[in-house]
Amino acid sequence: MKKAVFTVLLVITFAMAGPRVGGRIGYTTSEDPFTGLNTDGAIFGGQLTLPIMPVLGIEISGTYTSTESDVSMESYLANYLEDEYGFSYSGDVDDLYSYVENELGWSLPAEADMFKDYTATYHNLGLAGILKADIPMGGSPFTPYVGGGGGVHFVVSDADAMLAMIQQQTGEPAIDPYDHIFPSAEGVLGLTFKPMGAPVSMFGEVRLSKPFGDDAGDAIVTYFGGANLGF
Repeated sequence: MKKAVFTVLLVITFAMAGPRVGGRIGYTTSEDPFTGLNTDGAIFGGQLTLPIMPVLGIEISGTYTSTESDVSMESYLANYLEDEYGFSYSGDVDDLYSYVENELGWSLPAEADMFKDYTATYHNLGLAGILKADIPMGGSPFTPYVGGGGGVHFVVSDADAMLAMIQQQTGEPAIDPYDHIFPSAEGVLGLTFKPMGAPVSMFGEVRLSKPFGDDAGDAIVTYFGGANLGF
């Protein structure tokens, strides 16, 4: 009981101090920069907002999304070899066999297995720091805002079934899972709803994130809804 009371008091104290903390969930539109597969889907995360001035604040947020897609070994290897070795695949599977066997010493599975669908997983952990500016609307409980800043995306892409098959053929781990860190520029446009006198607010937001670097892929567009605790 004492622990529960202490927790409630701690939350109330934090809410009255100025910073706001909360969570978010939404839908992101992006693609796996390695396989080129569509990775649109659900995304969730949390944020901490530190006020600077009445209409300015710095938001520190973290988000995570993960998807599974079907991909053939031919497509997976073509992307991997281009990324790691600069091999440009023309679509002729015989050229693919010739390259991996003669240049890399791999013994690939039968052609039928090359065109089967396997499961590829994609994970994206995003961290961002964004300066947000409110646009006052008089006494309205609705407040539009805009913001911009920078972030980083930790991206992992792999296809475990294919990697296991290739390892079985080569006798050693021939391919490491694709894991990259991409810095990014962030921009947001949103609307906050805050009932008068309440220590909670809700928001809807569109975020544009542009990762930078080799194979970083296109800009990521995300639609968020969420809530914050704090005045």
